[in-house]
Amino acid sequence: MIPPLMEDAAAIADLPQWVARYARQENLFADGDRVLVAVSGGPDSVALLRLLHRLIPELNLELGVAHFDHGLRGRESREEAEFVAALAESLSLPVFLGEGDTRELARREKISLQMAARRLRLQFLKDTCCRYTFQKLALGHTADDQVELFFLRLLRGAGPEGLAGMPPATPEGLVRPLLAVGKEVILAWLQRESFSYCQDPSNLQRDYLRNRLRLDLLPQLRQYNPRIREAVWRAQALLQEEERVLLPEVARAWAEVGEALAPDFYRLHLPKFLQLPVALQKLVLRSVLQKILEEYPLSTAQVGGVLDLAQAWKSGGQVSLGTCRVARAGAELHIFRRLPAPPRDSGTLPSCPGLFEAGGWNWRLTSQAYLPEAPRPQETHLVWLDRDRVEFPIEIRYFQPGDRFWATGAPGARKLQDFLVDNKIPRWLRAYIPLVLSEGRIIWVPGLRLAEPVKLTGKSRNFLEMEISPGNADTRRLWEMLRACRQGAAGAPGAKKLQDFLVDNKIPRWLRAYIPIFLPGPWACCTWPPFSRVRDVKSTSWIAWIPPMHVPGPSGPEDTPRRFCPPRRRCKASPGATAVTASVKRIFRRAWRHCRRRRTPSLSPPS
Repeated sequence: MIPPLMEDAAAIADLPQWVARYARQENLFADGDRVLVAVSGGPDSVALLRLLHRLIPELNLELGVAHFDHGLRGRESREEAEFVAALAESLSLPVFLGEGDTRELARREKISLQMAARRLRLQFLKDTCCRYTFQKLALGHTADDQVELFFLRLLRGAGPEGLAGMPPATPEGLVRPLLAVGKEVILAWLQRESFSYCQDPSNLQRDYLRNRLRLDLLPQLRQYNPRIREAVWRAQALLQEEERVLLPEVARAWAEVGEALAPDFYRLHLPKFLQLPVALQKLVLRSVLQKILEEYPLSTAQVGGVLDLAQAWKSGGQVSLGTCRVARAGAELHIFRRLPAPPRDSGTLPSCPGLFEAGGWNWRLTSQAYLPEAPRPQETHLVWLDRDRVEFPIEIRYFQPGDRFWATGAPGARKLQDFLVDNKIPRWLRAYIPLVLSEGRIIWVPGLRLAEPVKLTGKSRNFLEMEISPGNADTRRLWEMLRACRQGAAGAPGAKKLQDFLVDNKIPRWLRAYIPIFLPGPWACCTWPPFSRVRDVKSTSWIAWIPPMHVPGPSGPEDTPRRFCPPRRRCKASPGATAVTASVKRIFRRAWRHCRRRRTPSLSPPS
């Protein structure tokens, strides 16, 4: 049922009871809720605070007041903060004041002042709710704000979800008790009750698109339809009802194709995602993108750009959506909040022992003369090295083209880029990983692996303990993302060219075309084509088994058919095996035994 819209200023005496009925109808509050009221000092937020304070006995609420100073208007901003503090004191309510440098955030993040102010304000309000255990955060948005938002998003090409506007309540605890009340009703009620409020002169400036909509466009539209506000309200209410019906289906689809790896870091599994209907794909993308962009509107073109990236075969592409980034990494789509520019500065660790800060990270060095307990494999932030093989000062820097790294257990040095690919580190994250160097060679990639030349051996007599920890919020977030990528790697470290896999296993070129590979669902097998990736382009499926080098891990099918297929032919799945000529089979087996004797100790990729 569409809730009624209150826009009759003659009924202002009934406004408190009308707000109480609307709150019950939309289930905005539970009995005994602690509610933090965001008050800017303007008429809408002051009316909200006054109304909720009057309804405390009826709704059984416990109120608090919060105000954030954006630092944009100097003395006027300070006067508004003082006004809100005095108002809260007159009502015997606790008040929480905050301030921030909006211009600095806008400059650093390259976003508009309005977006920076909104982000700082919401972060302060959410932090206050968490710190002081408020269950709800009440905002003073009105029906006029809904109409302005509708046309603002319409001009930007938003889809149905964007045009639906702001909901009365969100799962995170945001509530809008005045969302169905017209602006003139609020002003008339404040005047009737003789309540004072502040006026923001920036609302009358035509520098912002929203102000031009309010001051110029909407008055003209009322000439065509005097009840334009009611028409938009009904349309948005219908869109919100349809959205509520679709939410369970979108949630089920997301549970099947995606997961949250870290705060503001999500992953979509493309083989499953691309099997969904296109309409459901768009809804899933909107839902996860909106988690990062919050209430920033998404246009249809922006969602289409992300969908094109998901459907493209080439890996490594990126799409920028304001504060959100979407990156393609193999068969995955990574969605995350925009990172700062990759660091280019370097630092040094001059001596041991000591505590140092370099590259935005904290480093702890300890030297021991006895054999320590070896760190557990999951302790990727802590390593033990052979002190006699490390020369000071130690250099801390970031990825550079041409870097080489000899990882522990590897037969020799290789390109660092190839090592990161094998460990499933996406391209967009590689430039942020700190590297530890001694005498110009990489001795540790924190979070991943130690270098072979500096590892502990039975002949080691002096031991160096090195520990890394994030030094600020950005590096803390990067460490969580790196750890999430490593934990997401199941079985082999990651997809790589099949040719490289066979080269690592000492399989000569002339024999590679005779090795069958098996693909899961639909069951089919084919011989290896040169320079193909492990993923089959047409079926978008993954190779399940390459006999007898690699057997799939727990995530792969357990009943993979083990059979041969004629060279350069594709055969359908069937219960029986496909025969090949005796000569081919004999040559293959004889060559295979010979290559097995020449190979390195382990053919299977490292776990």
